[in-house]
Amino acid sequence: MPDITGPFLGSHALSEGWLTAKQLRSPALGRLFRGVYVPAKMPVTHELRCQAAALIAPGPAVLTGCSAVTVRGLPLADARDPVEFLVPDLAKFVAQPGLDIKRTDLAKAEFEDWEPVRLATPLRATLDILTSTRLRKSLMRTVALLDSLLRAEFVERAALRTFLEHRHDHGVVRARRALELADPRAESIPESELRVLLKLNGFDFVPQLDVVVHGQFLARLDLAVEECRLAVEYDGQWHQEAAQTERDIERRRRLAAAGWEVIVVTKEWLYGAPLDLVDTVRLALARRTGK
Repeated sequence: MPDITGPFLGSHALSEGWLTAKQLRSPALGRLFRGVYVPAKMPVTHELRCQAAALIAPGPAVLTGCSAVTVRGLPLADARDPVEFLVPDLAKFVAQPGLDIKRTDLAKAEFEDWEPVRLATPLRATLDILTSTRLRKSLMRTVALLDSLLRAEFVERAALRTFLEHRHDHGVVRARRALELADPRAESIPESELRVLLKLNGFDFVPQLDVVVHGQFLARLDLAVEECRLAVEYDGQWHQEAAQTERDIERRRRLAAAGWEVIVVTKEWLYGAPLDLVDTVRLALARRTGK
């Protein structure tokens, strides 16, 4: 078997005599899409799947959304996420598992060449992230992704606002709403989603608030209302590591001594019982403000 270093079309390998039909079916190769193969030992990333999908996409197809952002160096999509394409209405491209295809025509300024297909510009890719309710049903998740794009300076807020201003794409109202809610200070997707959940329920928490006591830095809080010294923090998986758990306990002990109450939010609470979380925050605010 020849030394294969990336995705390839099985039909092309057979016609060129690189492989036999038996070799193509061997455990040494894995299939990413219908007719597209890679060496089984090759780690499957989203970038690799984008390269593989490009081999079966028509030339006018444009890689977009989180796929385009990931190819451009900001990993918003993982290996399990569908590869996102924009395809002209008349182009033939049969949908299959692992692909998300939206049919529309684009202006030339919204893409550039990415052989053998095309790649959406940062602004166009961002638009498709913000307007895709099929892939990103939650406004919380949409805003969280936009926070990441703004934080990484993948797009600029002013440029995106101008880009969205006079568009009439399906979902552009949602895109403008996401821009209103966006705040790049959050340091993770869950932190952003937590902030948006609270904002949509009427709570204004400041992200990444520094707590300084007697001139000394005490802590930086994920979300906080300084006036009543209430904080809401998201604890991801890494907080369960023994050393980090000890640091968290000591940090929150110091915050409590300074008069702060901290509501610790887990993944299970944020995504499994968000209304209960909102009620907990509402009661804590009422208790600490006397309202």
